Amino acid sequence: MTTNREHLVEILRESGGSENLDEIYRKFLLLKTFDEIYSNDSLDNGEYINKSNTDKTKNFITKILEENSKSDLEEAHELFQKKEKDTKWELNVNFYKKEILNLDTKFFFLTTGHYEHRDIDYEIYTWNIHRNNKLKIGDLFIYRVPKKISHNKQFYFFGAGQIESIYYPDENDPQFQNEGDICAKLANTVHFNNPIYESELTPIDLGSKKDNWANTFDQYGIEEINLATFLFLLNKGTGKEFIYKEEDNVLQRKAHQKIIKKDFSVPDSEVKTNSSRGKWQNYFRNSIILPNYQFKCAITGITTKSLLTAAHILRWADHKDKRIDPQNGICLSKLVDQCFENNLIFIDDNYRLQIREETKKDKNLFEELRKYEGERISLPKNKEFHPNKNYLKIHRESQT
Repeated sequence: MTTNREHLVEILRESGGSENLDEIYRKFLLLKTFDEIYSNDSLDNGEYINKSNTDKTKNFITKILEENSKSDLEEAHELFQKKEKDTKWELNVNFYKKEILNLDTKFFFLTTGHYEHRDIDYEIYTWNIHRNNKLKIGDLFIYRVPKKISHNKQFYFFGAGQIESIYYPDENDPQFQNEGDICAKLANTVHFNNPIYESELTPIDLGSKKDNWANTFDQYGIEEINLATFLFLLNKGTGKEFIYKEEDNVLQRKAHQKIIKKDFSVPDSEVKTNSSRGKWQNYFRNSIILPNYQFKCAITGITTKSLLTAAHILRWADHKDKRIDPQNGICLSKLVDQCFENNLIFIDDNYRLQIREETKKDKNLFEELRKYEGERISLPKNKEFHPNKNYLKIHRESQT
């Protein structure tokens, strides 16, 4: 059954993106039958919402609008916002506003992530029309990687795009493997600044009534979703202060493709300025290292995201072929990162933290670190992304 949040999203969409509260109230009542309006979401005492209860109904609707227009310090997934000096509420859309307000547009999850797959993320998507024939030109999608092939054993969402065209590949094309195989050319793609992982979500966020993820996603890789779910993930993934910049988006898509191909180099020509270097390093932090370590410092266990960084084992400046290598990074809190970078601490072949004798002369610093001495660091669930022991050896033996 459609949730109240989903109804309100569709009301604003069909109204061109914004509407005043009285009109939202009127349309809400038209959408909800008397039996459906018994609210699981909130009305105190479980009262019915109906025409004889106008004030409570409006308060109920306003509460949903307000609760879905809030954000915390590090996330931005508001669905609604109130227009200044106006009684109107509007959809909060970071991207694709024109496409979203087109009532013919439908929304989907597209599953990807197979290294040997014939898809090219952000360029081409391939599927079999006998398994799904709903995807049409103009539709919007969110990319999803399933947990069984995820680098940290969690499913996650990392980008979005639009179906530009659909075509049958030539029979001699390697993309054509079975009768009914079909391709879509993709356009208006955007890579999420903040990939969204399973641990950050609940089934309710995606419109499910279940309390677990069992059978949540379609096994054939394409699943139609409602606008509320699409908008929630789009806004959360792009971030609160999102401004689309093609240059940044091209860089993120390029980095994504390099990781899939296991090409971890970043040539000096790509990082001539502090700004360009920072963008590559932000990708390394946000899309690779922090997710691999479950957004937790491998030594202290700190989980405050703003205090976490992606520490390079081999220096960025000296090893251009390993600049975005997942095995060349460890998630550390900022203090520990500086200790590691300055060789005040090191990690041995058993992944245990060791403190150098010189470091112990600073009593206050040693007091902060001593509880972790000899302890094994937390490692990614996927062994493929454990720190490279040869890199750690080079780091141990290096002089600052």
